[in-house]
Amino acid sequence: MKIEEIKTISVLGAGIMGHGIAQSFLMGGFFVKLFDIQEAIVETAKAHIRRNLELFHQSNFIKRPEIESAMSRLVTTVELRQAVEESDFIVEAAPENLELKQTLFQQVESFCRTDAIITSNTSSLTLKEIGVRVKNKERLVITHWFNPPHIVPTVEVVKGDTTSDETVEIAYQLLTKIKKAPVKINWELPGFLINRIQIAMAREVFDLYEKGVASAADIDRAVKGSFGFRLASIGPLLTADLGGLDLWLKVCENLLPHIQSSIEPSKTLKRLVSQGHTGIKSGKGFYDYNLDFSQKELDEAVQRRDREFLDRLKTLYWYEDTKE
Repeated sequence: MKIEEIKTISVLGAGIMGHGIAQSFLMGGFFVKLFDIQEAIVETAKAHIRRNLELFHQSNFIKRPEIESAMSRLVTTVELRQAVEESDFIVEAAPENLELKQTLFQQVESFCRTDAIITSNTSSLTLKEIGVRVKNKERLVITHWFNPPHIVPTVEVVKGDTTSDETVEIAYQLLTKIKKAPVKINWELPGFLINRIQIAMAREVFDLYEKGVASAADIDRAVKGSFGFRLASIGPLLTADLGGLDLWLKVCENLLPHIQSSIEPSKTLKRLVSQGHTGIKSGKGFYDYNLDFSQKELDEAVQRRDREFLDRLKTLYWYEDTKE
């Protein structure tokens, strides 16, 4: 298959990740079939997509007529065969359950065209595991998106042991075509690239919080206003080059003996989870959402986050002026 031949995209799973992935392809001009197991789920997803397209319009990414144009290219269904049988590129965005994904991939292969590419949005499983029941494994590839997927530009394209170079290249080109910033991961390893870097930072952050070095709010404020601010424009390796590798070597020699290196999760993290404090969805985590935030403030925070993300996206990745 050639990139020019891809016209229809299927997204399997209409949750937070699925509907955002679907929106990204709709904005790229593709026809999208969005599947989930209940009508209520896909109807909610359609409403979220329309609302998010409106936000893109308000931020001058798209013109208003493009909202209806995008929505006209969206088909929702609760029938898997209908979702995939005529598609060119299929994205699985189901829950992170191995048996579920294995069954889904097996069914998809039985319904879809022989030349369709099948991808998974998994963040912790491997193609070797997921695709164990798939006959043609050369067309399987991981495309790992990040939340919110309709805004965050990076998508990891992960090559499995049996993935063909052609499949990787088509996935990469397709993501580039819809204005994403794909990154090729040359082989599967736990956590791929981004999550390995993120969990290394999280381990130290949890440890600093546990030791009482700073409050949750001050830790977040410190990261946002320092290397978080800087890394949005230049990556960690360019940062090291600009600062001087001799300086970085000395800092590593001085600090690495003192950095948390446990292979066990943070005691504070385990304690919070064991007490049922799982973050915003339970009302409490590192912050107490019953005290520190009202529901209105939380809704406003998410909207503010998305607008700030869109401003950053426009500045760093999206150069087309779409003002009416």
